Amino acid sequence: MKKFIVLGAGTSGLIAASMIKKYWGDKVQVSLYFDAKRKNIGVGESTTPIIHLFLNSLGIKTEDLIRDLNVSVKLGINFKNWIPNTEYFHGFKEVSFWGESDQSSAIYSILNDCYNGGLLYNEATSTLPKKTFDYSHALHIDTQEFSNYIFGKMNNEIDFIDDIAEKINIENNQIESIDFKNSGNVKADFYIDASGFNSMLIKNLKVKWNDITDYLPIDRAIPQQIPYDFEEVPSYTLAEATDNGWIWQIPIGNRYGTGYLYSSRFTSDEEAKTKYNCWLLEKFGVRLQTDKIIYYKPGYYDQAWVGNCLAIGLSSGFVEPLESTGIHIIINQIKDFISLNSNLTFLEYNRKKFNEINLNAYKVIVDFICLHYNTNRFDSDFWKYMTENKTEWVRDFEEKCKYEFLDAKNLGNNSTKFVWSLDNFIQVSNGLNMFDKNAIRDFLNSKRNKQQILEFAKEHYEYTKIKKLENQRISHKEIINAIHK
Repeated sequence: MKKFIVLGAGTSGLIAASMIKKYWGDKVQVSLYFDAKRKNIGVGESTTPIIHLFLNSLGIKTEDLIRDLNVSVKLGINFKNWIPNTEYFHGFKEVSFWGESDQSSAIYSILNDCYNGGLLYNEATSTLPKKTFDYSHALHIDTQEFSNYIFGKMNNEIDFIDDIAEKINIENNQIESIDFKNSGNVKADFYIDASGFNSMLIKNLKVKWNDITDYLPIDRAIPQQIPYDFEEVPSYTLAEATDNGWIWQIPIGNRYGTGYLYSSRFTSDEEAKTKYNCWLLEKFGVRLQTDKIIYYKPGYYDQAWVGNCLAIGLSSGFVEPLESTGIHIIINQIKDFISLNSNLTFLEYNRKKFNEINLNAYKVIVDFICLHYNTNRFDSDFWKYMTENKTEWVRDFEEKCKYEFLDAKNLGNNSTKFVWSLDNFIQVSNGLNMFDKNAIRDFLNSKRNKQQILEFAKEHYEYTKIKKLENQRISHKEIINAIHK
């Protein structure tokens, strides 16, 4: 039997411990050490559809979570004012519905001013398709409620120990043992660092940190819950740009989870509080009621798995939550770890392969998040900086959109190996007005099979159009109420 120690009982620790125990069962002993006095922030978290990979491993359905917790369904993200006075929607069910194809139907629809953004979800509404749970969807959750729920589900399978780690004992760049306040010296075969921004285990090992603040300088957030009586429940996360960052807004139960994200390079804490307070008053008629500020350092470790230690979630790195990648990263990391070590050998080959996959995932996230800031704005110091300090990848990608068009081959492994596909990049790029119709026509004319490409794209577009009409949409709140009853 292999012994695992998981340090931290937040969302990361609970997901890791649960997935490891559910996969290996009696082959592993999983002990999760946590400080019961510390709680999650609990302002609300937006997820991606990969959340169901974790829930399915525990036998939990969307309906179960809606019935038992303050959970709502998420179909995408609405980006408001990233280009001032405009908005666009980034949904999950994209237009490339017919398997893996090099081209998207967008090559037809953008040319003909009828771009519809997705098979089902291409606008911010308070409705859901009638057969919602048959299609790609994510959830809005309260992280504290969610953690308590998973804790209850796994209480008889995982050893939960309320204790505080006081010393990490290192030998040959591996963890030899951990000294706990009450439990004393404890050893394990493998250690999972789920301690959040503190990175209590991995920071003691020799590993490179990749700082990304030069091109993603947002490093602070002010969270606040807003009690709210929903007449209709939005089926999307709102990401609203400000003059120095952006604001998240997530509908959960009888409240919104909101937060104001900004860069300390361009905005003081007091100025941020003042501007957030103005937004809260204008939007909800309430004042800022917290002094809490979340400080974080944008970046990630070059290797998340070092020796006998795996850092997951915030312990392995943090990229701002613009595309809700927090829980996605955790589940993806544990999924890959299990897949590469199915017989619990922890081979060096497996470790190197895991780190290669994980590093590529972080690079893909950074590229995609940076793409959202390609607004070419100069109306504040923050936006001027973002426009003048684009990454090389964003500059090259912008040039590609300006003079040609996108197909799956252009994106290579960066498209489908993590979470986003061709149409995700098209949705965001189109929302930021990055395409030129004349360039798309020239791109088509350069293809020997241009007529075939255009005909397929048109047929594909017509298919999605019909499907949208066939799939009746009903009130999000009605579905939630029906499940509760």
